[in-house]
Amino acid sequence: MNKVIAVSIADTNNLKYFEMMKNSLRKFHSEQELPLLLIGPDQLKGQPDPHLFYRFTPIIGNQLLNEGYDTVIKLDADQIITSDLNHIIKDKDEFDVGVVLNDLPLRVWDIQTYYNCGLVVMRSKEFVKHWLDLCFSPHFDKYQFREQDILSIITSDYFRYKVKCYDLGERLNGLVAKPFWIKCYMENNKIMLDTPQGKKQLSVIHFAGGHDLNKGNYRIRFQPEVVKYIDTLVKS
Repeated sequence: MNKVIAVSIADTNNLKYFEMMKNSLRKFHSEQELPLLLIGPDQLKGQPDPHLFYRFTPIIGNQLLNEGYDTVIKLDADQIITSDLNHIIKDKDEFDVGVVLNDLPLRVWDIQTYYNCGLVVMRSKEFVKHWLDLCFSPHFDKYQFREQDILSIITSDYFRYKVKCYDLGERLNGLVAKPFWIKCYMENNKIMLDTPQGKKQLSVIHFAGGHDLNKGNYRIRFQPEVVKYIDTLVKS
């Protein structure tokens, strides 16, 4: 049986976003079905590492995989879950890490595909330990987007890991959909978006953008029918 857990990190400024994410997640999955671990302000207080937020994903992934979890799903606090996550929780494919696409085509090295760290599905101890080691290496602060750049490097063809991108199927799970939120619409109680690859369901809204004054304000990003649906998800 696949032992799975979701985990997020939130300082005081991000707790309000975490509550929205937690409320929306619980509309689809109980605590028993998908436990959600928060590393919150109390745990972050007094942490000496100024780069902890940029090392958090491989740190906590390494810890939880070694505690016996088979799948660790890291979710950024500033997200809203808009559908069940069964395509992740019940995924029987074999892979080391599951990733989502970035909204902008950022480049690092000569790598063609760039991933975002808002949602990362970790299964391989070897992969996560490799990522963790690089996040404590002298190379770490040479990269603009720190652990995210490193993630995109070690999931490239230069390395041997099995990588699954969750945005290549029938659902969109992160920032790649952000530029097109206004074009989303409701169909059969699902948020849908027409893409060049066909109709896809929006499963995760990721706001990102730490300096965005409208961060978290989905009401100005989506059509009224979609806003009405999201309203029901974020309420406790």
